[in-house]
Amino acid sequence: MPTKMQSVPRSMPRVQRNPVASGNNESTVAHLPNGHSQDLHARIAELAYALYEAHGREEGHALEDWLEAERQVLLRG
Repeated sequence: MPTKMQSVPRSMPRVQRNPVASGNNESTVAHLPNGHSQDLHARIAELAYALYEAHGREEGHALEDWLEAERQVLLRG
């Protein structure tokens, strides 16, 4: 007889970010000209890696680090 699997509570809640649902009009990399997009991508990647290092190089937060880096770079202009 199969046993019923129980869900295990997560130690930390998942962070879900949906820019469409948030109602803001932030730009994204996809809407920028090619040359500027490459520079912006490089700045975001550099900051995302710095955030990864600042968090003790803990795996599993790449998307969160990338989105935070993207937000910070876009806010700086």
